[in-house]
Amino acid sequence: MLTNHLVFSLQSARREGQPCNEFMAYVMAHMGKATSDVAFDPAAPPDAYSNPNIHTRVTRYTEIGKALHGDTWDPATAPLSGEAIMRAGGGKKHGRYWLGDSVVDTASTPTLSQLRARTTDSTPPILPRPEISVASMHAFQVISVSFVGCLRTFVSHFDFGVKSCRPGLTKRRDCGRSWKRGWSRSGS
Repeated sequence: MLTNHLVFSLQSARREGQPCNEFMAYVMAHMGKATSDVAFDPAAPPDAYSNPNIHTRVTRYTEIGKALHGDTWDPATAPLSGEAIMRAGGGKKHGRYWLGDSVVDTASTPTLSQLRARTTDSTPPILPRPEISVASMHAFQVISVSFVGCLRTFVSHFDFGVKSCRPGLTKRRDCGRSWKRGWSRSGS
């Protein structure tokens, strides 16, 4: 929590007197170091962020915020909307908000049950959090393909075969050993 406030204050100080609210500081903190020259761009692609999930969070928060507060609402100038964060992230999961957890005003943010009670057809829906991102799934596929490739290389290099791994696989035969509190030879 202290780290987030420190990053936000560094991002605000780096702006040289220009206003920088919590949302802009959150976005810029995920676009690069506080000492780098990054600027908030609402049209930035997912690869502009240090984590591709941040792009999804920013986009959903902005869409829900505009649906709640009107098309003129700008997240770069308006204070964080606790209701928009709750609706965009499906409430608090494991006690944490989906966006800007440490800077959300918890006193004015409605609970998920309060939001469900007052949700109508004219209000934006409460969206569930994505379980796994496409980028994470792609990374998992790359890791698993790399592992299989390394395993194939290892097996072909050492020329392992089924017969050398399991010699008794083809036919069952009595090897003269039995199990009785440990392996022992039959007849002993």
